[in-house]
Amino acid sequence: MDEIIRFLLEHPPFSQLPLLQIQRLASQVQIEYFGQGVPILVQGGKPSTFLYVIRRGSVDMVRERDGVKDVTETYGEGESFGYVSLIQGKAPIATVRAREATLCYLIPAATFQQLRRDYPAFAQFFARSISERLEQALQHRHATAAPELFQTRLRDLITQPVVTIAPDTTVREAARKMRDAQVSAVLVDLPPYGILDASSGIVTDRDLRNRVVAEGLDYNAPITQVMSAPAITMPADSLVFEGLLQMMERGVHHLPLSEGGLIIGIVNYGDMLRLQSNNPLLLPQRLVRAHSEADLRAYTDQVTATVGALLDAGARVSDIGRAVAAAHDALLIHIIREAEAELGAPPCPYAWLVLGSEGRYEQTLRTDQDNALIYADNAPDDAEAYFAALADRVVEQLVRCGFPRCPGNVMATNPQWRQPRAVWQNYFRQWIEVPNEEALLQTAIFFDHRPVYGTLDTEASLRPIIRRTRESRVFLGRLARAALRQTAPINFFRQLVLERRGEQRGLIDLKYRGTAMIVDLARLFALEAGIPETNTIARLRQSAKISSLGETSAEELVAAFELLGLLRLRWQYRQLSQGETPGNQVEVAKLTPLERRELKEALRAVAAAQHGVAVTYQTQLIA
Repeated sequence: MDEIIRFLLEHPPFSQLPLLQIQRLASQVQIEYFGQGVPILVQGGKPSTFLYVIRRGSVDMVRERDGVKDVTETYGEGESFGYVSLIQGKAPIATVRAREATLCYLIPAATFQQLRRDYPAFAQFFARSISERLEQALQHRHATAAPELFQTRLRDLITQPVVTIAPDTTVREAARKMRDAQVSAVLVDLPPYGILDASSGIVTDRDLRNRVVAEGLDYNAPITQVMSAPAITMPADSLVFEGLLQMMERGVHHLPLSEGGLIIGIVNYGDMLRLQSNNPLLLPQRLVRAHSEADLRAYTDQVTATVGALLDAGARVSDIGRAVAAAHDALLIHIIREAEAELGAPPCPYAWLVLGSEGRYEQTLRTDQDNALIYADNAPDDAEAYFAALADRVVEQLVRCGFPRCPGNVMATNPQWRQPRAVWQNYFRQWIEVPNEEALLQTAIFFDHRPVYGTLDTEASLRPIIRRTRESRVFLGRLARAALRQTAPINFFRQLVLERRGEQRGLIDLKYRGTAMIVDLARLFALEAGIPETNTIARLRQSAKISSLGETSAEELVAAFELLGLLRLRWQYRQLSQGETPGNQVEVAKLTPLERRELKEALRAVAAAQHGVAVTYQTQLIA
């Protein structure tokens, strides 16, 4: 078992766990050998019941599409697989096959899920993979220096209070205290007692690994045999860059920060790397310790700042949208849980829905709220009052965090959009059966919903009704006509069609005459194909073969959507940098020649797709 412990201590995310937890984990690990070429998981087969950690050897991930098998990834020693299927409880999305003779550690599902619940950092490691991995958004980043390293003070990285222990604390007790506080370092209070200063000792998780586990030290030994004293400290107002230099020069991974001679916090190497990588999926960890409105507002401001950093790094707009959705979802869940704590447990199952761009994972800069609430039928009499109070608290807190109320009142505070399941089902049926302009407007909002919190299964409640649209040529025809209401602003001669009058002269609205047109087309193709996806790019790709779209047109629209979104976001950040309110209308004359050429190509793809829809649905004949 000692071999398993040593191995886990060397590989993330297990290396982030407390020592005692790793010891318990090692006792539950199963060991299995797979010969070369042996399938471990099978695409479309039974869901994984273990997290597989490769101890020795390597495996290939093989995905089959249209009868063609491709090796999409190869994993080696210390890497894990099977967690997507394990977390979702669904069939594996690919076959995992031993590339060579391979030895794996198998962690049972119950143990893995318990670790995810108990340790947010452990859960976040795997959440990054499920959420399209932010690394995908950063793979195109430019090799540029991170200005945050030269502008941010070390004090700004402090996220936890200092945890202290007495010098007579045993190694075992110290490890437990670190586990319970979920910290990677503690200070040892040395004489003169009660004053945490540069004379204090420090013990880190690395010390426990290297000086206790590796050396076989008695767990009942006093912590003074393990600590480093005096601790290497830095002034809290030092720059992050200076802190990194100190760590590299002194060979340490934790820095206690001092102010007025006293220690006020501890930062570690990981804190600084997170600052450099600008990873929004790491931001939700800070919500655990958000106790005030100021903390929550600072969090949302940080998410907005991160969008700009990712944009500068060369990330794709679609991946930025998913990263922002993950960060905003974490905030929303935090707010709802606080409201539930005030009101008590909900009287029945319910789900909080986000709509529109947030429902499609496509929001980048903060916009007004679009949300709704659905709760179980046959709810107790007090359910409506409870959910009204819940909605009031959540929406108001979102306002305080910088998300304005919806001008059209599409929010859970509106009783019309806070209803039992049967009412929502009736809404959806009516919109499909009587597709007038108002109904089509509502479908554009509510068919793009996504549940963020709650136990009510909206997939089973609402998606089957939405799938019925593929059987209604009347509905699809009306939806197609609505999708062509705005035409791509480019003419037969490949010239941009700009506004010619008033304040709009020389402008193109990249939302309403750009990305929104693709969103509408993607929704049409997805409903035509009976695909439940809400994300625009996913809709396009999944419906390519089973709708009137076609694969070539789908990829052209995907590229156009990415490009138009990128141009729009770049323009908005130019406006922000000049102190202007960001908008969607771009002054074409101020675009670079390359941007103008790319804009034309993107709009040509949209125009071609719109022409195809007009022909397929004969929209000119629809009254």
